Amino acid sequence: MLAVAAAAVVVGAGRAHATHQATNYALTASNGTNTISWGAASQLTDPDHTITDAAWSPDGSRAVFVTGDGGIGTIRWSGSGTFMPIADPEPGVRRAGPKWVGNGTTIVWAAKSATGRWRIEQTVSGYGGAITTVSPDDGYHYLDVDTNDFSRIVVERQADDGAGNPVGPSEIGYLDDGAWTRITTDAASPALAPIGNRVAFVRGGQIWACDFSGGNLVQLTANATTHTDPAYSPDARLVAFGQDGRVAEAAWDGSNADNPSVPPWLSGLSGVPAYRPDKIERVVRLAGEDRFTTARAISQSHWATIDLADDRRIRANAVVVTRSDTFADALAGSALAAAKQGPLLMNPPDRIDSWNLAEIARVLPRGGTVYLLGSEAALGPDVEDNIVAWGFKVVRLAGPDRFATAVEIAKAIDPTPDLVLAATGMNFPDALAAGAAAGSRNLPGRDSSAVVVLTNDGKLPPATKSFLDGLPDTSEIVGVGRQGAEATSGYGSIPLYGADRYDTARALARTYFQPGTRLGLATGTNWPDALAGGALMGTIDGPLLLTPGTAAALAPQAREIAEQRSGSVHTGVVFGSAAVVTDSQAAQFAYAYGGANIWRRMVNPYDVGISPTT
Repeated sequence: MLAVAAAAVVVGAGRAHATHQATNYALTASNGTNTISWGAASQLTDPDHTITDAAWSPDGSRAVFVTGDGGIGTIRWSGSGTFMPIADPEPGVRRAGPKWVGNGTTIVWAAKSATGRWRIEQTVSGYGGAITTVSPDDGYHYLDVDTNDFSRIVVERQADDGAGNPVGPSEIGYLDDGAWTRITTDAASPALAPIGNRVAFVRGGQIWACDFSGGNLVQLTANATTHTDPAYSPDARLVAFGQDGRVAEAAWDGSNADNPSVPPWLSGLSGVPAYRPDKIERVVRLAGEDRFTTARAISQSHWATIDLADDRRIRANAVVVTRSDTFADALAGSALAAAKQGPLLMNPPDRIDSWNLAEIARVLPRGGTVYLLGSEAALGPDVEDNIVAWGFKVVRLAGPDRFATAVEIAKAIDPTPDLVLAATGMNFPDALAAGAAAGSRNLPGRDSSAVVVLTNDGKLPPATKSFLDGLPDTSEIVGVGRQGAEATSGYGSIPLYGADRYDTARALARTYFQPGTRLGLATGTNWPDALAGGALMGTIDGPLLLTPGTAAALAPQAREIAEQRSGSVHTGVVFGSAAVVTDSQAAQFAYAYGGANIWRRMVNPYDVGISPTT
């Protein structure tokens, strides 16, 4: 377990200084022990790992660092939760200076094999991602990387001595799609400003700064000592660095270059400095008085009004409508809504809901397509006739039962999909969490497709079997949940399930979602909010986690994913009212992915997932 406690610190070494924009922040340092220190008063301790080159995520919720065995790992700012590995140690490979890139979904660092050159590597900010090299293979060493919110990457470059060692003068520059561009020579240890195009660096033992052209040069320190490891503050007003074995700060404009300050609260701070941003995350509740108004609130949170030219929300291409009284025909609908790029609405079986008709007209132009899920017994003629009368095209996807309806929905997405998620149609949790996962695979610009089909618990219904029999060998079949896995085992399916519905939702999140900026949370004890919520989460590329919404505590599986992904997550979306998912659970959810600051609570905003910052 990790702990936060008061302790003294000792001198260490290393390089790490990535900084991200924030108004509030704290200066920390790591020194090769098992701590990250905040002055002399407190420190974050991981008793199981040494911490070298620690740097903070954009929201300050997680630190990434090099472990004693050469791996890369992260821990929470508070000490809660478990250590999470990012890259396993490799024999003979040294790593240094990991940093969070941009919105926190990727991490970069410098790496060197025994006789190889230093290179810059990158992977997602979660365990198990592929590691790629992003520096050119041109005979030079690329080391001491830094980055910021805009995903710009600056590095130090040196020549090679022929035996895998850096030699000669160093220079700094930036990488852009693997290409190197020089900023200035006789410079080392670059630190990128969180805003603007300024970069600080070490030259002749002093700290300097310039712009990306190498111009507008400013000397930040001019006192008679050697300085190391510069780091910009999140507001770009200060630059911290090592000085005489302690951390000091200088003004960004060089105004105190002759006498850099060591404030009292920094007097015990030693090691490699890194500023921890203290950003306020947000937890968004999308809810109405009932399942109808909740589904419309979810639609309005993301999809634009067609006759408002300045509406920043996304333009819908279709609308999916399902019956409101049972989940039978709706289970595959979340994946369809994401694939067709539109909201999912709920409607009574026997009549059109006038507010639903208004919502369709709000997001779709006349002539736009509305998908009805199920036969006329599910959504009657009045529903279809009224939608057509308003000038919309209706496509009904239906079969003689829920299994055949799910197959028709799957065919409307892709009759030969790359991925088939098969879950029981006799209950809702597994299929709803799978719907968000399948929907995310169908997003525009992705060269993949995914569908959800249904099993009759551990048996394969004729319609589902016929669909699976007609798939090409390239289609991957995954049995989601114990029953889905049992029913599809004859097809060599990949089983994906846990001990219960909450475990299975966690498994889907781990398997099909890379670290991202948003997480969804819905009750696992009822289906309407999770259905419409899954459609949105698939559209904005985030997993749908489940929790027993009226219990005292958030499901531990949901908390675990939120903590592990907290370095990149800035928004948690809770589906349904406080009667469905309590305010206490929403707060626990926000704390799990948030930084040190209090989170913002929002109800039914109109900007969920319309940009990387929402």
